[in-house]
Amino acid sequence: MNMFYLLDGIDICGDLSMVWTIFGYIILAIQIVVPLLLIVSGMITMAQAVMQKDEKKIKEAQSLLVKKLIAAVICFLIIAVTKMVVRLVANDSWVGCAKCALSPFEEGCGFEKANINTGQGDKGTRPEGTVPGANGGMIYVPGLFD
Repeated sequence: MNMFYLLDGIDICGDLSMVWTIFGYIILAIQIVVPLLLIVSGMITMAQAVMQKDEKKIKEAQSLLVKKLIAAVICFLIIAVTKMVVRLVANDSWVGCAKCALSPFEEGCGFEKANINTGQGDKGTRPEGTVPGANGGMIYVPGLFD
């Protein structure tokens, strides 16, 4: 039994592209924010040690900064390599989920955007179920005139 085809025939995506997209945003945030926080905190520690002008503390802060830089690179690369492996093994039944989880900004992923009438055309009427919004736009209120 090929382990990469365990999910053959099972529709795990369905209508969950929004969930996979949120998951993709979280992964992307972790991939970018965690390394940045590690680097910034190491730089702050180094700056504090330099301000104290103590050679021993500067050496310790320098060693800590190097360790944090290595951890930041490893954090970034682990997520990048994981994305690459998932893209390689994704089969037809769950490639859509993998696409939204790994690249949440791609076409077909994300949240459906409502088509809001801007009210630019007919000034005297508005579509049923809408109320005037800011800047002359219309806001749809479900059940308003139902």
